[in-house]
Amino acid sequence: MSLLSVIFALIAEHFVSRLSELRRFDFFFRYVSWLRAKLPTFSFQNGTVTLVIVAAGVLFAVWLVSAMLGNVLGLFGFLFGIAVLIFMTGPRDLEEDVQNISKAFENKDYEGANFYASLLTNRAISEPPMQLAQTVKEDILLQANTRMLGVFFWFIVLGPVGAVLFRLSCLLKENQQNETDDFADACRELYDIIIWLPARICVLSYAVAGNFVDTMSYWNGVSDLWLRDSEEFIVVSGVGALRYEHRLERDEHDEDEIDSAGILHALSLVKRAVIVWVVLLGLLTVTGWLV
Repeated sequence: MSLLSVIFALIAEHFVSRLSELRRFDFFFRYVSWLRAKLPTFSFQNGTVTLVIVAAGVLFAVWLVSAMLGNVLGLFGFLFGIAVLIFMTGPRDLEEDVQNISKAFENKDYEGANFYASLLTNRAISEPPMQLAQTVKEDILLQANTRMLGVFFWFIVLGPVGAVLFRLSCLLKENQQNETDDFADACRELYDIIIWLPARICVLSYAVAGNFVDTMSYWNGVSDLWLRDSEEFIVVSGVGALRYEHRLERDEHDEDEIDSAGILHALSLVKRAVIVWVVLLGLLTVTGWLV
């Protein structure tokens, strides 16, 4: 069932247009603001306790609906899981964002490229073309994990609750990135915990889908697998996996030329990594490790 759910989510992401317009989480942020406004009356409140209360309400609701539908008819629970997985993926279409940036570079519309890069990275960007191309390439590698692979991983482990937990951790970390209170610190810690394992699997997927030797050449050592910051590890490993393709491009073009082709190479690597995940899921399903 996990394999079918992931396949359906990938099909929906590729063929169903305007999904990003449905993936709006304003209601969640309103819920967080409302709940945090009520909690100061409790003397035991701190960042971690507030975060647990905030997340528990949403996760319990998802678990309850999933359990009720599964008990009525297994098919309903399966369809609910697919719906949750599709909604938690993204929220924007990675390939669409990358294609928009690539077209802007082709047309030498660097202002437009910065605009689309800002949508990709979820932060304001205004960089010169050469630096922008590198920033976009690196962020594609990172966004693949936060938009898709991490969601898939936690869905496989915990079902719909896992997918929602991963997305909430990403949303809260992004929403609190400029804050310095205990709640913001707790959100960042939750994100670091939740992303740790899928990040390592993402790195290994890039190594298999790209160049394994070059990937490892960007590591400080095997200890990176458990010690290195997750986001940094994904980026450097992905860049290493792309190293061979970059050398081919460099042979054909001037080194000082804007590496716009590297953006599409990064997207291609992500697609191959997703295929690696699907094949692995298929093998685990066939051997009985997953259902």
